[in-house]
Amino acid sequence: MRVNFPKTLFLILGAAGLRASLTSPEHQKLIGQSQSAFDTVIKALKRASIIDEVIDDFEVKCLVAPYYGKKERAVALGNAFKESTTKEKPSVKMYCPHIKSTPGLTIALTDPDAPSRDDPKWSEMCHWIAIVPTSSQDGFEINLGDSADAKELVKYKPPGPPTKTGYHRYVFVLLEGDSSNLTAPEVRQHWGTGKERHGVRDWAKMEGLQVIGANYFIEKNRKQ
Repeated sequence: MRVNFPKTLFLILGAAGLRASLTSPEHQKLIGQSQSAFDTVIKALKRASIIDEVIDDFEVKCLVAPYYGKKERAVALGNAFKESTTKEKPSVKMYCPHIKSTPGLTIALTDPDAPSRDDPKWSEMCHWIAIVPTSSQDGFEINLGDSADAKELVKYKPPGPPTKTGYHRYVFVLLEGDSSNLTAPEVRQHWGTGKERHGVRDWAKMEGLQVIGANYFIEKNRKQ
């Protein structure tokens, strides 16, 4: 990773003007270690309706920075990716300045817009659940590298938005809680709940996990 969190303490965030319509951000900015960084995360998630539709409001304890591809392109609160870029599991860096110890961390990826945001009958779709190993923790910085060292509870499923369904939100959720005996959802669709627009929130509650960080990107099929 070229990004060194202990030295620069930054997370690449989507532009403050990002709209819930899921248009690509025109700018990106660097936010240092401060309360404004955490506030910016919450504001962006609310603006994109991820808070309420996907997860409840929460206290941000960690900055979550997934990276895709050889060029290490960062997920930045709503920036757009191509399908070719997200075929392989991302690297993930997390910076948790307020956590001195933890019972366990789990990273999840969910699509609340399956098969489309206007018709979310398959939502949510579980794309990934991985347990963060304690051996990856270096102080308050957690680095999964290429995620090969993470134990996958649900194997990574690349985004594959259908044609003519517009942008999908792909939401990374960092969860805290005992990860020693987690149960994977029975199926990816609806995270096994059988209910439309149900998913990671239900699973986390059932497993006794709490949201402490989140990030997201958007992606669409090139055939629209």
